[in-house]
Amino acid sequence: MDFNSTEEQQIETLKRWWSEYGKSIILGAVVGLGGLFGWRYYQTHQIETRAAGADSFAYVSGELANKGSDAFDTAVEFVEQNQGNNYGELAALLLASEAIKANQLPLAQQQLELALAGTQDDALNNTIRLRLARVLLAQDNIADAQAALNNVTAEAFSAQRSEVQGDLYMAQDNPQDAGDAYRAARDAGGLADNPSLRLKLDNLGVSHKPGEDA
Repeated sequence: MDFNSTEEQQIETLKRWWSEYGKSIILGAVVGLGGLFGWRYYQTHQIETRAAGADSFAYVSGELANKGSDAFDTAVEFVEQNQGNNYGELAALLLASEAIKANQLPLAQQQLELALAGTQDDALNNTIRLRLARVLLAQDNIADAQAALNNVTAEAFSAQRSEVQGDLYMAQDNPQDAGDAYRAARDAGGLADNPSLRLKLDNLGVSHKPGEDA
């Protein structure tokens, strides 16, 4: 066997192969490495962004807690800059809570709607809709309050949902249906740590269940 001839043929074959495919392999390797380093950069950037977001959120939440309505502008700006991430939604919920305390209900409604648009969590979604229904009811917006409440579907929120439904009936001068709704809230465990529901039941003359304190 002519080993030299075979080796020369292999070298020529390798040269032709490299001429046809070598550049593609290099390009593929570069793209692959670029993707790897790009992914690592993305991960690092995400970590740094979340850390910065956490610091900013801590600052805004502290300002709301300490300054109340004087920090509203700062909080609104933070929410606008962080829409679509958890910090923006949490800040919107905190701002809405403080706005309710300050009786700035349109601002509370706006922030709750922003938080609702950004969350994918079912439990948080139901919580926000309950709060939104109450805020809308406080502004005498019965139709929208009912629409928000209708979307509270989780069984875990049945007591709260029934109580707000009772409040809606009372706002429409319908004490009979309100009493039924408050009973449903009571039967779903709504009296636990909720003296306001007991007061509503008492005001409508709704009897307590056997074994409950009067």
